[in-house]
Amino acid sequence: MNDEIFKLCAYHESGRIVFAYQCAYGCEGVTLSDSDSGTGTSKLNGYNDLEFIQAIFSGKEQAIIKANTSKAIAVAKNLMKIYCAGSCAENYFENDKSITNISELEIPGQDAGYIDKLQKFLKHQLPNHADDYPSQIILQIFEELQKPEVWKPIEILAERILKTEEKSLNRFYIEDALMMAGFKISKQLIKQGVSVQEDENKKPKPEETVTPKAEQNGEALIDKALKDFLQLVKKDWSADELDASINYLKLIFKKFS
Repeated sequence: MNDEIFKLCAYHESGRIVFAYQCAYGCEGVTLSDSDSGTGTSKLNGYNDLEFIQAIFSGKEQAIIKANTSKAIAVAKNLMKIYCAGSCAENYFENDKSITNISELEIPGQDAGYIDKLQKFLKHQLPNHADDYPSQIILQIFEELQKPEVWKPIEILAERILKTEEKSLNRFYIEDALMMAGFKISKQLIKQGVSVQEDENKKPKPEETVTPKAEQNGEALIDKALKDFLQLVKKDWSADELDASINYLKLIFKKFS
């Protein structure tokens, strides 16, 4: 029975992770649950949106939201998609890639709690916000799951997690699996992993977000050298394949440096 739970949990967490990366967020690690497919753990990193994420989930009026309401709304909509995606991916896999009646979709309590908080936040900020907005997002997600470029990364990541003895992966192996599936990962500063779940007592300190010019030049030289090398090995790379391969090689160098 645990094997089946692990499998459903792998697709649940992989769906959440892939949609987080779609929103230019990241994941520092994932661990499956052997008791309930909805209680796995994905340590998502919101990067530059962390302060907005914490403010949204605090449930209180925050200065950062008042100062940039449109940004806060955009972040909340990203989070809504992420927290709906896990259950959608699990359901899509369990039903052999067919779409069921969304009214029958089971969303675990943890995800449902976040979805409810996000819906309340959006209704507070947008008086005309639709009551059925979560259902609209779920329909959009199911439409995206039918696209190979979305489903393939979820599938490959889920299988990669299931093959590990600990049923767990860190950021390096998560991004390795996504890139092997052809998923293009946005470049982000490497920051210490912080969950996108609310934490009212611990807020990250503002960090420098501008890469020094010398570092930018060095990065460009490395990219060019790797690009030239890869094109010697194979001449018919697509642009996305070439970018993914360069990022993959750089992650390997970083791992062993």
